[in-house]
Amino acid sequence: MMVIALLPVIEIGYNNHGIEVPTQYPYWENSALWDAYHAACYAAAGFKDEFCPYLPGSSFYQLSAITARNLIKLTKDHTAELRAGTHAREKACAFFGGYVLRIDNEDVFFPQCCGQLSDIAYWEGLAAGVASTYEGHPAPVLSFAADTVQLDFLESEFDESFQPPLPMLSVEICRPALQLAIKQANLELELFAQRLRELNEAEALGIPDIDKLLIWEDGKHA
Repeated sequence: MMVIALLPVIEIGYNNHGIEVPTQYPYWENSALWDAYHAACYAAAGFKDEFCPYLPGSSFYQLSAITARNLIKLTKDHTAELRAGTHAREKACAFFGGYVLRIDNEDVFFPQCCGQLSDIAYWEGLAAGVASTYEGHPAPVLSFAADTVQLDFLESEFDESFQPPLPMLSVEICRPALQLAIKQANLELELFAQRLRELNEAEALGIPDIDKLLIWEDGKHA
């Protein structure tokens, strides 16, 4: 039986701190170089603790791997304009990143450009047999059968490439198995939500329902 997991990850940037950008691409083939670059950027930005990426060389990080001190800075930076009153809440967004789809212990899809934690609504739609809109790009082409959803990752000449390259061009998922994976992902999101609520109070950020904003983007994509 197919074993499916959906792992929430945050994508962390901080590339504009005077650190020379590596010229060796792609990052997954030069992971040590890019890990060192990201580490230097984070240190220059003021993060106190080291980050451990989900995929070597990438800027994806599992929620549980982000230390309390790093999460405080990340949250403050992400909400700076909202707290300063220069951005209305309606213009604020969830943390960038999304969900790594794993099938039988193999990563088969990563969050793409502009993906967010609020994309859990996309996966919930697929599990319900609904062709949800994926906020990131590029996006898989979807097709549904009775109890399955098929994701096609084919690229035409003018399409964006999926990053990093995916191990298969198409995958068919059992929707009940995806529902179980989503349930587990939501448990992890709830733990992260509790951390955000506690951080909001301890740091006196004053952001109402901070978890609903930074994880679910106030349900905008539901």
